Amino acid sequence: MAPETPPRDADAKPVKSDRWAMRMRTDAMQALRYTRFVTLMRRALPTAAIAILGVVVAYAMFPGKSERVALSYQKMNGVVGDLAMQKPRLSGVDAKGNPYVITADVAVQQGRNSRKVALNKVDADLQYDGGNWANASAGKGFVDLDAGWLRLTDGISLYTDGGYELHTKSAYADLKKNMIEGKERVNGHGPLGSIAADSFHIDRNTRRLTLHGRVRMTMLPKKVKR
Repeated sequence: MAPETPPRDADAKPVKSDRWAMRMRTDAMQALRYTRFVTLMRRALPTAAIAILGVVVAYAMFPGKSERVALSYQKMNGVVGDLAMQKPRLSGVDAKGNPYVITADVAVQQGRNSRKVALNKVDADLQYDGGNWANASAGKGFVDLDAGWLRLTDGISLYTDGGYELHTKSAYADLKKNMIEGKERVNGHGPLGSIAADSFHIDRNTRRLTLHGRVRMTMLPKKVKR
């Protein structure tokens, strides 16, 4: 009769093969998290850029879906259970051939397998209408792709090569309804004059910008084409 195999001590250290298997499983799970986070950032960065641009124009200048995009980053690391991406950079070309580049200093996923991302110092550069360019930036952003909203804070600015610029402190975007609103002062100026208001609302479906409260507009007659 063959001797019985002695029971394994619960406190005994795992053999080398067990440790290797555990490490492989851990590495695989971490790699899967990284892959999901990269996929998430390919959605979060354009979403932030669209809302930044929408804050200051009555129609969406930013391109729609593009198949030619590239996402790079400096490094990936963990922050108390969350994933953080340093210096993410998304570049691509829209359906009309207009190139764009979107960057951020840091992007942090909020919780495991979450589709919520906190962004720091978002910046977007793009070309449109045959070579014109625009730059938009925001100090901070928070995207919830499941709920379909984005909040931008710490200052939002847009500049164009036509000499226009607009500034406001914060904005909220309902990504499902294509609505963007800001409840803080917005100021802008350009070759044709200047505008200012206490708040604004943008409907990207109708391409309509509505200004509210202490609205002031100054036009320069010599610059306006008749």
